[in-house]
This record gives sequence, structure tokens and C-alpha cells, in this order.
Amino acid sequence: MLNSINMIRTFSCLMIAVFHVTESVNAHSTGPYLTFQLASPGFHLFLLISGVVLAVTAKPDETPLAFFLARAVRIVPIYWVLTVVTFFMALSEPWLFYQIDLSAPSVISSFLFLPHANLGGVIQPILFVGWTLNYVLLFYLLFAVSRFAREKLQIPITIGLIIAVILSARFLPSETYRQFYGNPILLELAMGCALGMLLKNPHIGRWAARTPMWPFALIGIAGLTISTQLNYDGVMKALTFGPAGAFLVFACAAQDLYRKPLKLGILNDGGKISYGVYLIHPLLLPVLAVLIFSQLGHSWPAIIALTTSVLTLTVFLAWLSMKFLEVPVKLWLRQRLGLNAARALVQRGHGAVVVSNPPVPLPQIRKAA
Repeated sequence: MLNSINMIRTFSCLMIAVFHVTESVNAHSTGPYLTFQLASPGFHLFLLISGVVLAVTAKPDETPLAFFLARAVRIVPIYWVLTVVTFFMALSEPWLFYQIDLSAPSVISSFLFLPHANLGGVIQPILFVGWTLNYVLLFYLLFAVSRFAREKLQIPITIGLIIAVILSARFLPSETYRQFYGNPILLELAMGCALGMLLKNPHIGRWAARTPMWPFALIGIAGLTISTQLNYDGVMKALTFGPAGAFLVFACAAQDLYRKPLKLGILNDGGKISYGVYLIHPLLLPVLAVLIFSQLGHSWPAIIALTTSVLTLTVFLAWLSMKFLEVPVKLWLRQRLGLNAARALVQRGHGAVVVSNPPVPLPQIRKAA
């Protein structure tokens, strides 16, 4: 298991949730304001982790279609369910979601993971945190395309395709598409792929096995802390958060793969609910904010109560979602789509390429996929 990666994945999603609490407080408060910034490290770590985990855990014997479907059944169903919930919440009480666009083009774009600007001109789907999932699903698609090539070329081709998307976005007819697909933040998915390629290198593996990783983790944490204060945008934002986050993600992944995995108790399993945490907290936040501020006013007790209640309820509901929605639906879809049968054939070597001497000598990391 990727224990350390799961830990920072959990913290990144919780940091994003806390940041959205601060945004809600500062947007509607007439009292105390919160100035600390936690969102940027969370979003950037989210993309870096997506890149490195996919590069490390992807099975070389999966066909492009099987690869894409195996990832899509993990992220799409719950996102669609919560998008429907968001739609009906906003239809019933429009004030719950600031500048949400419930028009047909917006709804269709949200379900198809395509960029669409809301009523305020911000490129966000109905469930606004889904903007990162638009990038992640695109990343899965590009990685799937690369799988038509030989295994050694797949990650470099994926990196090249990501860069090609950024450079070619300027020629798209839609300004929304130009802005979204030309965003340098996509480079962080490429950075994650590059980290995965490094980690699969036997020389890097031997070096990591004899080298403590905690200094690199500290460098990454320090770099991310500094990056939150620089307030850069565009390419400079990616070039500050990206490398800093890469130090932290590399250190954690190398610790998991080549050194003694950290025993972090409940945090080892945090990655299982991190996706639910990411998607569920935006639905709870506006409802709880109205309830708490109406009772306690705009005060520090209200802010503490809001933060505590949002995080607690989000974690609980994310656990319920993982146990009773995400995992059962994923397993059912895998069975219906024949993905489990395909995996069994691969394991028995029936009509599939059987890879010997895998570059990463720890078979348990495949379970993180």
C-alpha cells in the first residue's frame, strides 16, 4: 500500500475543504476574516499524486479501453451522483451556490467533463470542485492513447501529449476552452508522470532504498509553504508549486516503494475516503454556514463550529459513500464491463502479454490503482 501517498492525499483534500471554509467565511462574514491560504498546496498535490500513482501502478498489459474504463468507473459514478444532488439543491435553493449556472449547456458540460464558465465567468462545473476532474479524466484519456505504444514509451508519450494540449489550446475556437486547456497547471500531471518514471528506474530505486526520504519531504513542505505566499499566476504558479510538491510526493512515494512503509494508523486508510471528502464538502458547506451563522452570528465560535462540523460530517459521509456507494458501484461496473474477467485472463497469461521483471519490485503497489 502507498501509505505515505495516501496520507498526503488525505491532507490535500482536507486542506482544500478548509480553504473553502475560509472562502465562505470571508465572502459572507461581517466579522472576523481568515487570511491563511491552504487551497493551492492541496490542489497541486492532488494533480501531482494523480500523475505519479498512475505512472507507477498502471499495468502494462491493459488495453487502452480497459485502462480508461478501469479508472473512469472509480471517479465518474459518484461525481455524477453528486452533480445531480447539486443540481436539485441549487434548483430548490439557488442562493446555496454562488453564481451556479443551471443552463442546459452547463449541465451537459458538467456530465461530460468539459469546461464551462459559470454565471460569474469562472470555469467551473455545477459541482465546482469538478474542474480538477476535467483535467484528470483528460489525463486518463491521454495515458490510454499512449498505451498503443511500447511500454517504455508510454509515460514519455503521455508527457508529450500533455504539453501538446497546452501548446495547441490557443488554436481552439472557444475562449473558455483556450483558457482551460492552455492552463499550465496541466504541467503538474506531467511532473507526476516524470516522478513515476524516475521511481520505476532501478538505479533510483537502489538509491532511494539507502537514502532517508524525510529531508526531501521537509524541503517540499517548506517550498509549498513559501509558494502559498508568492501569489503567482499562470506558468509561475505551476513552476513554484509543482517542483515543491514534487519533492514531497517523490519522498513519500519512494518511502512507500523502497523503504519501510510508515505505519500511520487511520491515515494509512485516508486515501480511501479522500475522493469523497473532495466531492462532498462543497454540498455541506453552504447549508452549515447558513445554519451556524444564523445562530451564532459572524464570530470566532461560529467559524470554529463551521470548520469542525464541515470536516467531521464530510469525513463521516465520505466513509459512508466509500463503503456503500463508491466501492459497490465500482465492483458492479467492473464486472458488467468485463474488466475483472480481463484481469483474470492476464493473470493466467491467456492471450495477453505477460511482463517479466517488472521495473518496480513491489507487487503490492498495484493494489493502489
